[in-house]
Amino acid sequence: MTLLAVIVLLVLIATILGKSSKKEQRVQQEEMQKKDVQPKQKPVILIMIDSLMDTVLTETIHSGKTPALSFLKQNGQYFPQVVSSFPTMSVCIETTLLTGTPPNQHHIYGLVYFHKQEKRIINFGTGLREILTFGLRTVLRDSLMHLNQKTISRQVKTIHEETDQPTASINGLIYRGKYERKLFIPWIASMFGILPRQIPTRAPAFFSFAALSRIFSNTKYTSFWRRFGFNDSFTRMELSSLIENRKLPAFTIAYFPSNDDQVHKKGPSEISGIIQADKELQKILDAFGSWEEAIKKAVWIIMGDSGQTHILPDRQAAYIDLRQKLHSYRIMPIKQHSPREQDQLVLCVNERMAYIYILDPELAIVEVVNALQEEPKLDIISWKEKDWIYVVSGNIPGARCRFRKNGPLTDVYGQKWEMEGNPSVLDISVESDRMEYGIFPDVLFRLSGVMDTGERVIVVTVAPGYELTGESSPTHKGGAHGSLHYLDSNVPMIVCGTDSQPKTPRLVDLKDWILQLISP
Repeated sequence: MTLLAVIVLLVLIATILGKSSKKEQRVQQEEMQKKDVQPKQKPVILIMIDSLMDTVLTETIHSGKTPALSFLKQNGQYFPQVVSSFPTMSVCIETTLLTGTPPNQHHIYGLVYFHKQEKRIINFGTGLREILTFGLRTVLRDSLMHLNQKTISRQVKTIHEETDQPTASINGLIYRGKYERKLFIPWIASMFGILPRQIPTRAPAFFSFAALSRIFSNTKYTSFWRRFGFNDSFTRMELSSLIENRKLPAFTIAYFPSNDDQVHKKGPSEISGIIQADKELQKILDAFGSWEEAIKKAVWIIMGDSGQTHILPDRQAAYIDLRQKLHSYRIMPIKQHSPREQDQLVLCVNERMAYIYILDPELAIVEVVNALQEEPKLDIISWKEKDWIYVVSGNIPGARCRFRKNGPLTDVYGQKWEMEGNPSVLDISVESDRMEYGIFPDVLFRLSGVMDTGERVIVVTVAPGYELTGESSPTHKGGAHGSLHYLDSNVPMIVCGTDSQPKTPRLVDLKDWILQLISP
C-alpha cells in the first residue's frame, strides 16, 4: 500500500524548509538514545517493503539482483501468500498488523471513509488533487494529530503497547505506543495555522518519523527530492544506527516506502524498487558485522503490505467513475466534509474499493444496489442487514448470496460461517461442511470486518485492470490496490532466524506470533 499521499502532505508543509526547535529535538533524541535495552529473546526486526509481491520477488531473486533477500530466503522460511487486511490500504493494513484486529475493532477503515460518530469524512491522504479539494489543513490534522492519538480505537492495543519491553517504529504510519513523544513541525505550517509547532503523541521507546522525529541526529533526510526522510535510505540509516549502537529493542518495525511509487507508475512487474530496497537491506545486515551474525542475533521478517493489480492502458475504460453510475442521486461534495440536509449519498473511494454511505432514510439500499449492478466491472457489491451480509455482483448476472458468522461451514482458517444462496459470487466452493476460497482470500472475515463503518453502507470492489474514481480521487497508470482480489491481497513473507511461524498466513495473526517471539 502506498505512503505516497501522506508523503506528499509532509513535503508540502516542508517545501519552504523551516527549522523546528533543534534543542527540544535533541532532548528527545538523547532520551531515546539513553534508553536501556535488554531483550528477553532474540530481537525481532520486521521490514515492510511497500507493494512487495511474490511473483516479482521470486523472479528478482532468481535473477541474482537481490543478494540480501536471497540470503534470508535461503536461510529461512518463505510464505508466498500471506493474506493482507481489507481494504488493502496502508493505514488499515498497518493497524491490523499491529493490533491483530480487523477494521470493525480498530476503527481504521481505509485512507478515506465516513466517520459515523463524527458525521464527517476522514481522509488520511489519498492524492494531491483530492487533498487540496478536501482541505490540506484537515487532512494533515487527521493524519498527524488524530490518527494515532485518538482515531485508532482505545479498545485495542498495538504490539508497542502490549509488551513491557522497549520497541521501535521507523517511518511507520501507525506507531501508537506507551511513551510520550513529539512530532516537530516546520515553522511554515504553524505560521499559516495548518499545524502547531509541536504535536504530542504516544509512541514506542524508539520513534522515528522522518524529518518530524529522528532517533539519531546524524541521520540525514537530505532534500525535498528525498521527501525529507520518507524513503528507504532514511529507514536504513536509523535501523543501522540502532544496531551499531547496541540499542536494538525487542521488536522493531521499519518501513521501506519507495517500491510502491515505482509499482504505481510502471505496474506490478517493475523490479527497480525491490533492487533498491535490497541494497538498503544489505547495509542493515552489514551492521551486524556479517550476514551470518545477523541471522544469529535477530529474527528477521521481510514482507509486503499489499499487492497491486495492473491497470489497463486504455484510461477511458480503466477508470470507473461511481458518480456516473449514481448520477440520479445527490452525492455530497467532498469539500463539505459533513453532509447537508439534501445529500443522499457519500462516496469514499480507496483506489479499487469504495464505501457508499446512504444518508437519505427514504432511499432503499436495494435501489442503489440495482443501480450499481448495471456496471459489469464491479465484482463485489455488498451490504449488511441485521446480522446478515449480502453480496451480489455486477459481472455474474443473478448471482447472490448472504452469510453470517457462527454457522455449520468451516473455512481453511477454522472460522465458522452460515451461507445461503450462490457462493460463486464470492468464488467460494462448498463441499459437505467445508468451504474453500478462490480469488478472494479470507473474503468472509475480511468483508465482515468493514461492515460497521456506517449504519447503511454499501461496499464495492472492482475487477482486475480497473480502478474506481470519485470527485477528485487519484488514478494510477501502472498499478493500484484496495480490493479483496488475491492480486491486491496476497503478499510474500520471509522469516529468518526462527523455525516458528504464525498460526495462519494472515496479517491479522502476526501480532500474537510476534509477541510470542519476544516473550520469555
